[in-house]
Amino acid sequence: MEYTMGIDVGTSSVKAALLERSGRLAGAVSKKYEIFIPTLGWAEQDPEEWWEAAKSAVAEVLRVCGVSGGQVKGIGFSGQMHGLVALDKDEKPVCPAIIWMDQRSGKESAELQKIVEENGLGGTLMNRPIPGSLICSLLWLKRHEPALFEEIRWAMLPKDYLRYRLCGEIFTDETDASASLAFSVAERRWCGELRDKLGIDPAIFPSVGKPWDVCGKVSSLAAAETGLLQGTPLTAGGADSAMQLVGNGVIFPGSYACNIGTGAQILTVTDRPMYDEALRSQTFCHAAESSWYLQCGTLNGGSALNWLKGQALQNQADFETFLKSAASVPAGSEGLIFLPYLAGERNPYLNPDAKGIFFGLAMKHGQGHLIRAVMEGVAYNLYECMEIMKGLGLPVSRLIASGGGAKGQLWRQILADMFGVPVYTTETTEEACTGAAMMAAVGLGWYKDTAQAVEETVKLAEQATVPVPDHTALYEENRWRFRGLYEGTKGLLNAR
Repeated sequence: MEYTMGIDVGTSSVKAALLERSGRLAGAVSKKYEIFIPTLGWAEQDPEEWWEAAKSAVAEVLRVCGVSGGQVKGIGFSGQMHGLVALDKDEKPVCPAIIWMDQRSGKESAELQKIVEENGLGGTLMNRPIPGSLICSLLWLKRHEPALFEEIRWAMLPKDYLRYRLCGEIFTDETDASASLAFSVAERRWCGELRDKLGIDPAIFPSVGKPWDVCGKVSSLAAAETGLLQGTPLTAGGADSAMQLVGNGVIFPGSYACNIGTGAQILTVTDRPMYDEALRSQTFCHAAESSWYLQCGTLNGGSALNWLKGQALQNQADFETFLKSAASVPAGSEGLIFLPYLAGERNPYLNPDAKGIFFGLAMKHGQGHLIRAVMEGVAYNLYECMEIMKGLGLPVSRLIASGGGAKGQLWRQILADMFGVPVYTTETTEEACTGAAMMAAVGLGWYKDTAQAVEETVKLAEQATVPVPDHTALYEENRWRFRGLYEGTKGLLNAR
């Protein structure tokens, strides 16, 4: 039997999955690693840890599935977006990877936004420069670590580093490059105008291609370390959001997807490059031909629930047990509202200084109320993001839930009630890895394009989660409280 493999470099783990030529997922393996926070507001990871985790995951998924390296005919990639991996002339990291959660470049992002506005680049980038993005982190290094900056030969995105370790070639794709905030999304090229304004050498940016482009082959060294066959083709792959959309079959206008992982995102597809002129959403190149997708990505998704469980409550139960107490709490958490901004926020408010708040606590509230309020707080925030997209003339008729968090029954019901639309899932269990493996299949010629790959691989689950009208009405009534709570406290929380 023949397979393609998808490798996803996430925020908390790397996953490797095998997809049969028929489109069935044969198996997947995940290997965890840490986020380092050396200074408040920073977020870093060691690229070598990604590589060690990837080698282990690849070898293990081959073993547990009983598949030889020679049966894997191609490999695609998916990765956490925005982050910077800076390599020197010897192709070694000059510093830890600065990932998407990092907030150190707040001043640089504000300066970049001013440059964008003064030079009319909003319609070119279609995105607001944000802390944690590759271009902002590059500018931060240039300003604060000039000696390190001078050593940089390559500015890469996370997934591209893993592919480089497998083949020795440096390359990226349009979906991931467009999230670097140094890319012309409409024209699908690096933004030379912005680069020149910043005085950054264009040679540090990799060549850009399509997600299904074959851009390298497994080297003899990587083959020995992973169990893969030397010479196996590697396709470019894409940003994790784009790969998740492909894995969920969201490639045509009309459907929305909601992903709740460490962060959370609302996404939808468009057949032309369009953007929110206030730059409250992001527009990126999609992995489907001649298409783009809009995304409102928040910093606070499943991470808020992880914080509540592990740090605040120090609850040692498994997550299924932990969530049971929330299932019996009524919608609205009996008046308890949570602002989920534990790591600052990106959307719908660009405010790295935003903070989390529990509001309305009373003696009647217990652990279950806290849990449900956190989940509802994440959903309230996602609704604010969806309103931005609906304002661009992109109505929602159905929502596909993605990611480990969004596929839980309680999460799905909260989302259905919050948005007032049915929430669907697909039979895909590892969306990003599956999307990456599908890009490899397209690159190998197994499918003529992404649309055919989706048609033959992705299946919707039979049952949808439908909204409860009374719950939808309650959430609609509470949304003004959620908005007012943020607006009424942001000045206090930002005060020094």
